Amino acid sequence: MTSTKEPASAAIVAEASDMAEARIWIDALHDAGIEAAFVERGPGGAFGGASLFGISYAVLVPRSRIGEARSVIAEMGGGRSLVAYRTAEEERERSRRVFLTVAGSVALVAVVAVILRFALG
Repeated sequence: MTSTKEPASAAIVAEASDMAEARIWIDALHDAGIEAAFVERGPGGAFGGASLFGISYAVLVPRSRIGEARSVIAEMGGGRSLVAYRTAEEERERSRRVFLTVAGSVALVAVVAVILRFALG
């Protein structure tokens, strides 16, 4: 049985290219006693799961079990699908950088628009 409930303090351990692969990994993780779930990523997720090019399935496990989960998936031949692990602090820092980059870009566009409005009158 595949869990659809996201594990507490979840981290992405791997990206499956299709739902069948994600379900196989989830079942193997459950057999190993590791809580796991998957979420659809890509444009299909926004369209209610419509089958579109570029879809992947992020396999989620508790951060505390990520090392074990990586081993389970690697032993099944999924090593190339493993995702680089980041600590919670690294994730927060990455999110902060992305936010500041986007906010800075928006602010710059607003300033340029105001300057052009006054310059062109």
